[in-house]
Amino acid sequence: MLSRFLRQTTVAVCALLLPGTALAQQVIELEAGEAFTHPHSGVVIPAILGGNPRTAAYVYAEDFLDIGVNFETEGAAQALSVYIFRNTNGSVPLWFAQAQSVVEGRDAYDDPQLVAGPEAFNPPGQLNASGLRAIYEAGRRSPTRTTGVALFAVGDWYVKLRASSATRTPDGLQHWMESVLAELTLPAQETSPVAPIADCPEPLRFRGRARDAQVDPADAVVNRMLSGMLSSAAAVQRIEQLPTVWCRDTEVTLGQVVYRTEASRDSYLFALGDNGNAVRVAQELRLDGISPGSDDDQRRYSVELITAGRSINYVTQDRLPSPQRVIELVEADRVISAANTWGNDRAIEVNSGLFSD
Repeated sequence: MLSRFLRQTTVAVCALLLPGTALAQQVIELEAGEAFTHPHSGVVIPAILGGNPRTAAYVYAEDFLDIGVNFETEGAAQALSVYIFRNTNGSVPLWFAQAQSVVEGRDAYDDPQLVAGPEAFNPPGQLNASGLRAIYEAGRRSPTRTTGVALFAVGDWYVKLRASSATRTPDGLQHWMESVLAELTLPAQETSPVAPIADCPEPLRFRGRARDAQVDPADAVVNRMLSGMLSSAAAVQRIEQLPTVWCRDTEVTLGQVVYRTEASRDSYLFALGDNGNAVRVAQELRLDGISPGSDDDQRRYSVELITAGRSINYVTQDRLPSPQRVIELVEADRVISAANTWGNDRAIEVNSGLFSD
């Protein structure tokens, strides 16, 4: 059976698969004139930004792991939004590309046209061009004249700025965005330069239909635990060497895009939306003599959904599953285990239904 925790997780995940679905949100209660300090990144967002008053502030994931603060003039002729979400996967170029895809797909902008960027820029106080930005002109039927997006990292957090104006030119909007970012209080840090993401040389090809791997459920859970530990250790080692280079593979639908690291042919990241949620698909790593089934030659592939505060593992597959197969697994609640990746409670919860007769 799926526990209440896993059921709630699955419902939330299924919502991510519906383009345009609004995320559940809680209001952040702030006094008038009170600045908001994000408790984990240390970023301070003033009560008035770019001349606009704050109109709303929301939490989209527990413990401020994903937040948004809105600033609008009357009638929303001039609008700003600042988002901060936890960096659990991907990179600045990847999540900036996701932000672009959502902007470009919004009906309210009536087929917006890119007029500047994407280009790297220096966020306030940073020596390197570690952020990315782009400016668009909205279509003639849109009440918006220009819209733009910028994204950069602050420690283990992504900071995203969205700006829209009914009156500003593209140059005017860019200058406004620069002044808005300068009004944020950002912690000092060392950063690496970034560049816009490129398309993969050729898309992944999925040979045959992936099916559930023939493996004992208990072994599957143990293998996922060990594989996750090995993947985390390998990721830390890569970070200590050189930044991972991602390429954009295929767009499945609005906001759902497949990315690969350095043109990998046996793994990918399936990004869902523009706030850090994604499914990581990769060959299961096993330790010879330790991992169950490590003595056979059968390749198996793990499917792990990563949210701001949780890791949810789905049934192991016998070959690299396509994004469509991943969606099937998620929509069918094929969860084998889940765990928090934030906070003190890191216990792994197992789907007991796997062990029923």
